[in-house]
This record gives sequence, structure tokens and C-alpha cells, in this order.
Amino acid sequence: MKKILLLLISLILISCSDSNDSDEIVGLNFDQNAFDQNRELWDEIKISNYTFSQEYSSLSIGTQPKLTSIVLNSELDSMFIEPKYAYNTPIEEFTYYGTVDDVFQYIEWSTGYYEDIINSNQSNMKGVEFAITYDETYHYPTEIKIRGNYFEPVYGGLSVQIIISDFEVNQ
Repeated sequence: MKKILLLLISLILISCSDSNDSDEIVGLNFDQNAFDQNRELWDEIKISNYTFSQEYSSLSIGTQPKLTSIVLNSELDSMFIEPKYAYNTPIEEFTYYGTVDDVFQYIEWSTGYYEDIINSNQSNMKGVEFAITYDETYHYPTEIKIRGNYFEPVYGGLSVQIIISDFEVNQ
């Protein structure tokens, strides 16, 4: 009876042990098909006049204020900091994306950039995960989360979150 009890306790302890292997990121974890499909659908809609807000945060620079872009004829017309987030810092010093196309280009550039880093022989980076949520109507990214995994502990490390909200089509 003691042996059975010890075996059961051992199994319980093993199954409850904290293992980092289950959520470990190795290589580039990115849904290229979903990205391509949503980008194509966004391009097909041909929205050229719209506004949207964005909030960017990362471990390296912290959280930035909410910025709103006004896009006319598919070009950034103007951008402003939401009044309740008023800063004395010039808007040019913040990380931002002027148009939805810029957001798609950032994702595309980032996946290539981090894949090159992962594949470098001198890199401490083991993997990168891109978790992207898309709007069901207009197919632009509404949330982008990027996180890195490293062979050795890294202070800070790669952790970026971009939230796109308040999207409105303008005539």
C-alpha cells in the first residue's frame, strides 16, 4: 500500500511541476497565412480616408500616450496626442504608424528582422512569437503582441504591444 501511495504522490508531483517547456517559443511563431489573407482583404476594401488610434508599449520604452491618425487619400494627413494624455514631448519622438498600411509593413519588416536574428549564430534569441488579432469587418490589425524567448536571461527583452482602436471610415 505504501508503494502505491508513493507512486501516486510521485505522479502528482511530476504532473504539477513547473515546466517552462510547454510555452517555450522556438523559432518564428507567426501566422503568415492569416497575415496575408487579412492584408489582401484590407487592400481589396480600398479605404483611403479614415481615422484610428494607437497605443504602443514595450519593455524598452514603456507605454506611450494614445495617438490618433487622420488618413486622407491613403496618406497620413495629421496625428495628435489624445488630450487626456497631453505631454510636452514632441509627437515625432514617439513610435507610431501613420496608416494601416504602415502597420502591416511594420509587421512584415519585424518578422523578417527577428527571423534573421534567430537564425544568426551569434544571437541569444531562441524564438519570437507574433500574436495578432484582426478586425472582422475591415481586416486591419487591432492588436499586435510580440515577445521574445532567449537562451540566457535577458533584462527587459523583446515585449511589444500595439493596440489599434477607434477606427472610423471618413467620407
